[in-house]
Amino acid sequence: MELVRQKATTKYAVFVLFTILFIALGANILLKAPIQPMFLIVWLFIYPACMRLGYSFKEIDDGVMESCKKGLGAVLILMAVGAIISTWIAAGTVPAIIYYGLKLISPKMFLLATFLLCSFVSIACGTSWGTMGTAGIAMFAIGESLGIPTGMTIGAIISGSYLGDMISPMSDSTNVAAAAAGTDLITHCKELLYLAFPVSVVTGIIYYILGLKFAVDNFDDSYIVHVSSLLTSNFKTGLIAFIPMIFLLLLLFFKKPAMLSMVASSLVAGLIAVLYQGMPLKNMIPVFWAGFKINSGEVFLDTLLNRGGVQSMFSSACMMLFAFGMIGALNVVGILDALVNPIVKKIKTVTQLTGISQLISIIGNTMGTNTFSLLMTGSLLAPVYKKFNLDPTNLSKAINSTSTVICPFIPWNASGIFVLGLFGGSVTDFIPYAFYSYLMPITAFMAVVFRLKVKYNKNTD
Repeated sequence: MELVRQKATTKYAVFVLFTILFIALGANILLKAPIQPMFLIVWLFIYPACMRLGYSFKEIDDGVMESCKKGLGAVLILMAVGAIISTWIAAGTVPAIIYYGLKLISPKMFLLATFLLCSFVSIACGTSWGTMGTAGIAMFAIGESLGIPTGMTIGAIISGSYLGDMISPMSDSTNVAAAAAGTDLITHCKELLYLAFPVSVVTGIIYYILGLKFAVDNFDDSYIVHVSSLLTSNFKTGLIAFIPMIFLLLLLFFKKPAMLSMVASSLVAGLIAVLYQGMPLKNMIPVFWAGFKINSGEVFLDTLLNRGGVQSMFSSACMMLFAFGMIGALNVVGILDALVNPIVKKIKTVTQLTGISQLISIIGNTMGTNTFSLLMTGSLLAPVYKKFNLDPTNLSKAINSTSTVICPFIPWNASGIFVLGLFGGSVTDFIPYAFYSYLMPITAFMAVVFRLKVKYNKNTD
């Protein structure tokens, strides 16, 4: 029997979308089920919902496979990120960054130092959660010993942690945003830097001014000395430890492929770990694959450094593939078009499009996770940006500079839950002091209003 094609209506498209959200996020929120497998299970609903419109299983399957191919590059980069985190730790790169960051600390410089240290660690490791759970916890304890209000300390930790998460090519958020929008990772990161740099400078100045009121002649630096001692007793922190990071930056500067550059940097880090840190050669492959492991007897140091490895990225990689497959199925039967077309009809300017992009990414964050928000918003609006003849980096900038940095402000978002579980209190305690997290989306929007760094496709007349 010949299949009769039906055009997806907006009403039906909304029904499909909300059913997907209910299955995936409902199980995550109500049953505490991991969200990654739910995005695979939801395919059992997506296929029948798409076939109801008159499409064959093979047609839908082809759409799924084609979409997964587009996300494969980002998945491979994620795997390389896992390797680079563990090998950089083994080489002493990450410990050295933390060690020298701690040297900056004094009461009046504390908030600025916290912001800078968390920024550097997050850029190096590509993880806001990992940064907050390690360097962030250390700075939180130091802040309490100095008498700094906890809200200010947490705000500075969040600002720095999410700055790195937003711009680091090793961040899964950055990779997801670029992949969802359909742009190159390194191009995306460079475009974000134009916005992030001035916002970071302003944020740093604000933290410096705030810190002046806490200037004292003497302060207890015993905890700083303790943490520094832990690092130097387990790692050499000389300039050689920075070679893997410098090597990666040089490769990226000369526009070498991101994934291969990261793998090459991991191998250099492995050599440094063996020749400089004295790690046995036989341990490097397990570190590369399964992550760095240390059992120093110090809970803080072990929590700080036991991470990374290719395997650590499997969960995020699966989430991306499952989500891209879902998007491919919805796209091939016209459900995404049915969702987007009503929006397109109302949008007349690039400024309106940017504002809508940011708003949808915020709404997406209220549904549970930043990753879901980036994937949903990027996939929904990529065709709209194409119709406006805009380069996809405009979309990736808009959503990454908004969704990634505001997610900890939402108490029921995964990031909000993590922050509150880590530091306690309420989101209202730190929101007034997380300056970077709300200056960034405002700056991104105003840059479009004044047509700064708005890129059009090359075929524009």
